[in-house]
Amino acid sequence: MERNIIEELGSLALATRLKNLSERLARDVAQIYKESAFDFEPRWFAMIYALKDGEELAVTELSTMLRQTHPAVNQVANVLVEKGLAEERKDTADQRKRLLKLSAKGQQLVNKMSTTWERIKAANDELLNEAAGDLLTTLDRVESALDEQSMYDRVNAKG
Repeated sequence: MERNIIEELGSLALATRLKNLSERLARDVAQIYKESAFDFEPRWFAMIYALKDGEELAVTELSTMLRQTHPAVNQVANVLVEKGLAEERKDTADQRKRLLKLSAKGQQLVNKMSTTWERIKAANDELLNEAAGDLLTTLDRVESALDEQSMYDRVNAKG
């Protein structure tokens, strides 16, 4: 039998397992988008979804809402603007503030993709039910615990 280092490492490989799982799911969803003829990447989803109701949001707001770094949000925002899926402008009160909203093209794409997203959600729900645990609640708890004390602080507290 082939050796499974990740399994051997147990909780020491938590970040690696979560990253591998994320990449695996994203790869499958990317294939679904491709076969559906959508020019869309999984990493854009959360931001597109946050903007789907037509609200104009600042990059800093999106960063907080999506629990992603400001540079990561800016990177996706740049791609969405370049693809014509989002529009940007500077806040008149604060020129440093970058505001984003979906373009008409972006809104059309959201409308076309909604059925595909419903299918993905149903498959995710089925997968989570098969796993016979409440993974989303557990992830919420892990994220909250990390909000209280980062992994960096936890490791350094052990001296």
